[in-house]
Amino acid sequence: MPRPPKAGEAYSPSLPPLANSPPHDYPELMKTEIPGTILGLVRSLSGAAPPKKLLHKILNAAVRITRADTGSIILIDRRTSSLSIEAARGFADRVVKATRLGIGEGITGWVAKHGRSLRVDDVRTDRRYVPLKKNIRSEMAAPLIIEKTVIGVINVDSTRKKAFTKEQQEALETLAAMSSRVIADALIHDRLRKRSEQLETLVRIAGKISSIVNLDRLLEEVTSAATSLLGARMAVVRLLNPARDSLVIAAVHGASKKYAKDPPTPVKNSVLGKVLFSGKPLLVPDIAHERRFRFKEMAVREGVRSMIAVPLHVGTEPLGTLAIYHPVIDGFPEDSLTIATGLAGLAAAAIQNARLFSNVVESDERFRLAQLRNTANAMTAELAHEIRNPITVARLLVMGKPSDPPEFLGNDDRNVIIRELDRVDGLISRMLQRAGETAAPFTTVDLNLVLSQVLVPARAKAATRNLLISFSNSANLPPVRARMDDLWQAFSNLLDNALDAARSSIHVSLRPVSRKKAVQGIEVVFEDDGPGLPEDFPIFEPMATTKKHGVGVGLFSVRRLILEHGGTIQAGNSPRLGGARFRIRLPAAVASS
Repeated sequence: MPRPPKAGEAYSPSLPPLANSPPHDYPELMKTEIPGTILGLVRSLSGAAPPKKLLHKILNAAVRITRADTGSIILIDRRTSSLSIEAARGFADRVVKATRLGIGEGITGWVAKHGRSLRVDDVRTDRRYVPLKKNIRSEMAAPLIIEKTVIGVINVDSTRKKAFTKEQQEALETLAAMSSRVIADALIHDRLRKRSEQLETLVRIAGKISSIVNLDRLLEEVTSAATSLLGARMAVVRLLNPARDSLVIAAVHGASKKYAKDPPTPVKNSVLGKVLFSGKPLLVPDIAHERRFRFKEMAVREGVRSMIAVPLHVGTEPLGTLAIYHPVIDGFPEDSLTIATGLAGLAAAAIQNARLFSNVVESDERFRLAQLRNTANAMTAELAHEIRNPITVARLLVMGKPSDPPEFLGNDDRNVIIRELDRVDGLISRMLQRAGETAAPFTTVDLNLVLSQVLVPARAKAATRNLLISFSNSANLPPVRARMDDLWQAFSNLLDNALDAARSSIHVSLRPVSRKKAVQGIEVVFEDDGPGLPEDFPIFEPMATTKKHGVGVGLFSVRRLILEHGGTIQAGNSPRLGGARFRIRLPAAVASS
C-alpha cells in the first residue's frame, strides 16, 4: 500500500479508477461501479492490519468515490471525550498533530455526537464549521458505528461549494458502515498486540531488576524502563525520608540536571503524598489544571504536560512514588496506568530486596570489625606474653636481694625503676585480662557447611561490586576437628582480601587430600583474578600488608588459626586466574575408607 500523499501532492489511487463520467452520471455509478468498488475494498481489508495503514486505505477510497479534495478519519478517545485525526489527506502535518476537537465541536464533532451523516454545501454559512484549511468550501461526514456506539468519523472536503451530492453522501455512509467493523477489529488487535509487547517487556524488566542489588543502579533502570514503556519524556523515583514527611528524589531519567537538585516534595497536601499514602495510582491529564500540583514552573521548564504517579509499596509499607511525565496533554496511551502500576510493583519488591542485601553487607562489615578487634586482642595477648618474660627477668635483676642491692644503683634510681616496671606489668595484666577469653573447645565441623555459610555475606558484597564468586566442592567429605568460629574468621579474612583484589571473579574449591585411597585431610583453595602477590613478600607477618590502608593483621591471624588446627597454609599466585591463591590443608577428623 503506497503512503498517502502529502498536502499539494498529486494523488495516485491504488484502486481501479472510476469511469471518467460527468457529475450527472453519478447516480448510475452508485448503482453499478461504486458499490462494487466499496465491497471489493472492504473484502480486501483485514482487522489484523496495522490501524494506520488500514485507515489510510479507507480514506483514499472515501476521497476517490466522493471526488473530494481533502479528507480525514477522526477517532474518538473515550478517556478524554475528544476527537483526534488518525489519517489525513491534503492537510499539513502540523495541522493534523495540533487538531483535537471535543465531541460536538465542528461538523465532525456534531456527527460524532449525533451518530448521523451530514452534508454542508457552504461551510462559511455554518457556525459549526472549524476551519483547518483556508480554501475549503463544502464538507461531508459520516459516522463510524459499532453496536450503536460511534467510534469515529470519515470526513471529506472540497474547494467547491455544493461539491457533494445526496448519492455521494449515501456512498460515504455505505463505506463508513462497511468499514466500521474492520476498523474496530484492527484497533482491538493493535491494542492487544501493544499490551502483549508491554507485558513481555515487563517480564524482561522484572528479570533484570530482580538481579540488581545496588540501589542506585536499580532505580536508574526503573526510571529508564518507565519512560521507554510509556513513551514518556521523563520518570522520577522519590523515596520516603526517615521522618516520613517528605519524598526525596532518588533517581531521574530524561530530565534536566537542574531537576535532580529540586527540593524534596512535602507529603502533606501534595499530589504525590496522596498517592503514596492512599496506595492508589493517579493520572493527571493536564498538570497546568491540577490545583494540588505544586511545581507547575518545573513542568513548564521540563516541557511536560501530563503525569502518571503510582505508589511504591511492599505490602502495606510505603517506600516512595514513581512519577512518569509526558510532553503532551493527556498524552499517555491506553492502559498506561495499568502498566505503570505493574512496573511500580516490580520496582518496590526490587528496592526492598536491594535494601535487605545492603543490610546484610552492613551487618557483615560490623561482624568483620568485631573480628578485627578480636584479632587485635589476640595479637595483644601474644605480644604481651613475649614482652612479659624479659620484664620479669629485668625486674628480678634490678631488685636483687633486699640485703644486697646492686652497687651501681642508688636507692632513688632503684625505686623509680621498680615503680615503672610495676606500672608496665600492670598495663600488660590489664591487656591480658581484656584479651584473655577462654578458647572454645574443638568439635567435629563440616567444612562444606562452614564455607556455604561464609559465602552468603561474601556474595552479597561481591554483587555490589559486580564480582562473581564460584564454589566447587566434593560430596561426602569427612569432617575436621576445629573451632567453627575460628575457621569462619580465617575463611572470611581470605574472602575479604580476594574481594578487595579481584577484578571480576573469585573461585573457592574444597576437595579431599588422599593417600593410598584414604582421605588424610581436606584442602581449601581461595583464588582471585586480581594483581596477585609480590614475590618474597612476608605476607603472613604481623603488620605486613600490600593494601594502601591495610594494617597487616588479617593474614597473620589466619595463619595462626590454621596452625592452631594442625593445618598448613601456603600463599602464591594462581595459574588458573592469575591473581592470588591461598591453599589450606586441614587434617581429617576420621579417615574414610
